Amino acid sequence: MRIIPGILCGGSGTRLWPMSRTRAPKQLQPLVSDKSLLAETVLRLTSHPDCLPPILICGASYVDEIEAQMANEDAPLSALLVEPMGRDTAAAAAVAAHWVKKRAEADGEADTVLLLLPSDHHIADIDAFHSALSVACKSGLRGAIATLGIIPRSPETGFGYIRREEHAETGLDCFPVAEFVEKPPLEKAEAYLRSGNYLWNAGMFAFRPETFLSELTAFEPDIASASTAAFEQAAVLSPANGPQRVTFRSDDFSAIPKKSIDFAVMEHTQKATVVPADIGWSDVGSWSTLYDIGAKDRDGNVVEGQVIATDTSNSLLRASPERVVSVIGLSDVVVIDTPDATLVSDRARVQDVKSVHAALQEKGHPAADRHSKKYTSGLVLAKAWAKQWMLDIAVPFWADTGIDPIHGGAVEALSHEGVPLTDRPKRTRVQARQTYVFAHAALMGVSSAESALENVAAFMLSNADLGNGRFADLLAQDGKVIDERQDSYNLAFIMFSLAWLYKVSGDQAHRAHAMAILDQFETSLRHHEVGFIEGLPKPDWPRRANSHMHLLEACLAWADLHGEQRMFDVAEEITGLFDTRFRKLGLLREFFKDDLSDVTDEDDGRWLALEPGHLCEWAYLRTEVARLSGKPTPSLAAMDAFVETYGRASQTGLILDQVDEAGFAVTPQTSRLWPQTEYLRWKMVRGTEKDTALAAEAAMRLRAHYLMIGGKETGFWKDQLDSEGNVLSKTSPTSSMYHLMTGLSVLF
Repeated sequence: MRIIPGILCGGSGTRLWPMSRTRAPKQLQPLVSDKSLLAETVLRLTSHPDCLPPILICGASYVDEIEAQMANEDAPLSALLVEPMGRDTAAAAAVAAHWVKKRAEADGEADTVLLLLPSDHHIADIDAFHSALSVACKSGLRGAIATLGIIPRSPETGFGYIRREEHAETGLDCFPVAEFVEKPPLEKAEAYLRSGNYLWNAGMFAFRPETFLSELTAFEPDIASASTAAFEQAAVLSPANGPQRVTFRSDDFSAIPKKSIDFAVMEHTQKATVVPADIGWSDVGSWSTLYDIGAKDRDGNVVEGQVIATDTSNSLLRASPERVVSVIGLSDVVVIDTPDATLVSDRARVQDVKSVHAALQEKGHPAADRHSKKYTSGLVLAKAWAKQWMLDIAVPFWADTGIDPIHGGAVEALSHEGVPLTDRPKRTRVQARQTYVFAHAALMGVSSAESALENVAAFMLSNADLGNGRFADLLAQDGKVIDERQDSYNLAFIMFSLAWLYKVSGDQAHRAHAMAILDQFETSLRHHEVGFIEGLPKPDWPRRANSHMHLLEACLAWADLHGEQRMFDVAEEITGLFDTRFRKLGLLREFFKDDLSDVTDEDDGRWLALEPGHLCEWAYLRTEVARLSGKPTPSLAAMDAFVETYGRASQTGLILDQVDEAGFAVTPQTSRLWPQTEYLRWKMVRGTEKDTALAAEAAMRLRAHYLMIGGKETGFWKDQLDSEGNVLSKTSPTSSMYHLMTGLSVLF
């Protein structure tokens, strides 16, 4: 028998605020020990001799945190099944069953059982748990859908119950299920406890995948068919080091009806069995539960951290590592201290914690969503401003004023009076960048972005597409092709925009376009020796790191949003060039000879300047590669230190456009908008307390120096300033909106 655990990682656990947050749910928190509930679940399963590394079914919003946490615990995983939104446990069970069925068929292992269970429970008796799940899996191997039923110790009204039949299965301490019972009133719960035939429903199931899928088809055909379709269309990324990642498309997954496994299957099937289990189980549903299972001192207190309890009894007291908590003269209370929030409650009122979380969410307070130990008050303000400016001001403005009302597509620029400059031809890269901007905004719920996205994407695809992955470089106002040159930089941005467009629409034509462009890179645009050329016809200037960088960005978008392995392979190839060719003494070079060797002073001194904005942009993308691959990131400290030491204008604090090798600013000293956003994003991703404080300062400098025109936030911007902060450019280029979205969205 071979067991593949499938661990359900959904839910937020808001009754355990402030430890549990919307984007830091209870299963990711160390509530019972120094390991998270999820880590405890994975490790107690992998210690069972018949269990393979588990698959985790989780939401897209915290899949990266889950994978990082498991890697930190050396907890092996087989796969991550990434849900774009929750569709309850029947859908999760179905896609897990499909994955296990496919794995069993590939391995030729017919006797494979899926063990489906929550990630947020505590089990004290591991040996008893292992014995019980072995019995359940043997029953599942016989064709049952087996569940573990917890032997009740008290008349609980907060749990569902399972009534078992009198006689066990042959050779197993496992009983046919007579019925599933919803949460009962106290009188019935007391009667259930006296009867001895009722067990708590712990939500743990064991079955052959084909058994569950057959029963699901019989009782909920719509869930079955939609789950199958979602699984078949899912993107699969299989990195060399790390678990497989299966990412479901939003439109496919949202089509699955939302229903629990109990309502969908277990209350109808004749194949349900139950194993009575006495395993020291707790669902860790509230602070009172944690008090009940915690080790108590002589005063009946459960204490964690630096707590001084004076004349205090029967209380749950937890201090954050950085602080001392003192409690005097209280009893039956819960005190939970974290770096950014503290809860004090009567132990009998802890169920009301949900209302605190709801109130914080209504106010948009960050403490509802995530832990903010590393977030300064300045960053809280920057985050609130960035989201409002981008989604409430900038996107609606550009969705209206930034669209050519006659020919369609995005305009190239605005005057500083907010007037579209319609006398300029349209670069394809700008259409691609705005396609990304509106797609990203549409995914965040900005209604005006949807029609703008349709307009700009249609203009680009209907006019610039020359077929076979080729796109024109430049278009007239009406969309007629002016320049058919194939530019690698442009093509990379079109690929990038198509990843986001595909995320919004699910239209396979967008994926086909992107793959055709990648074919172009792999054939016509591949350099005969190393990397990719600048375009066709081949330009006469030196080769650049920059076009490779944006191809890397595009490939990472396809790998991250859709799990495209082929794209990720190219991303890793370019990462190798960054590590071995583009960097010298830890810093990034911009220009290279034909074989990607260094240019020198003898060639042209202009090619030796460094760009702090690109140092930040490459550092961010290199970190993204590490996140997706699970491989360590090489040290980026030299790049970061160079930007901090030499990359700022002395009077304004803004990031400079160019600096020479010795750290002196190239004269005249100028600072464009886009390097500010790349610096902000890199600092946020780097994530130390100091870095996030610097990110907050950068956001406020960006606002003050670039986004205020005539003393107002208009939704457009200044593009370039001199060393004293004076405006050099007189227009707002549309292309900057891409940088603003990628930079500011890390603050949302």
